Amino acid sequence: MKGRGLAGETHAAEQLIAVAAAFYLHDRNQAQIAADLGLSPSTVSRYLKRARDEGIVHVEIRQPRRHHVDLGRELAGRFGLDRAVVLALEGDGPDALFALAAEHIGSLLHTGMRVGISWGQTLAGVVRFLQPRAVSDLSISQLTGGLADVEPGNQGHELVRHLAQLYPNSRVKYLHAPAIVDSERIHRALLSDSAIRTALDEAARCELALVGIGSMGHDATLIRVGAVSEADREQLLRDGAVGTLNSRFFTREGRPVRLLDQRTIALDWDRLAGIPTVVAVAAGLSKVAAMQTGCIHTLITDETTARALLAH
Repeated sequence: MKGRGLAGETHAAEQLIAVAAAFYLHDRNQAQIAADLGLSPSTVSRYLKRARDEGIVHVEIRQPRRHHVDLGRELAGRFGLDRAVVLALEGDGPDALFALAAEHIGSLLHTGMRVGISWGQTLAGVVRFLQPRAVSDLSISQLTGGLADVEPGNQGHELVRHLAQLYPNSRVKYLHAPAIVDSERIHRALLSDSAIRTALDEAARCELALVGIGSMGHDATLIRVGAVSEADREQLLRDGAVGTLNSRFFTREGRPVRLLDQRTIALDWDRLAGIPTVVAVAAGLSKVAAMQTGCIHTLITDETTARALLAH
């Protein structure tokens, strides 16, 4: 009898979760849930109340993040962007920017969408703030290869997996290769592999791409972890490189720096520019040149950066 009692409690808990998930995450109304699960509408209503009472569902009211519409419009006009979303100064640190970016990106997602994502601390922060919603069946791709020695949670394969877990029935296309390899010979060998070519082709078909912008300082991830040697960094600087976008380097005028192109496993500039919506999340004046590459359609940044960009 005891075993059957525990089994019954487990089944009841599973039903509460199923009802709550259908209502709050998948936008099903109570009549639809009743038909789906073979329950009466009154039982569904009672289960939803129990889910709240027992702490299965937590209701949180969040004040919308304030953003400067006029400042965003001016920034977009200056740099030829489709849109700029500018966080008002709130003193909340980077989490406020991550949360605003997550709200905006979440509003772009729709069921069946093809989404690509790069890697890095900024994108990891944004993904952390994304919330489940009535979106499913995403096709999620890595836009660039990974790094051998980077902080947990910042790798592209971790970010695509996290996205897939948020949105039911989503499919992931992994890119099993380093972002930058040691030689052109290794690069050619990797690109001769059909799985890697297929992963890049899948990424190129994305409707939405999420990217961060890197610098050329010693604290930049590609340089700090040794993916770019000091000798290569010095040559890149002599060639005019001021930053990175999706593991590729650009000048102050937004032109590509080709030094490492034949060692880089990532979407090239033309294929990245061909994605309908590329969203960059970044703060800091050092990221301004990325706006000139022609690849970015939406910039999400903070007020300090926006005003500095407009005064630059």
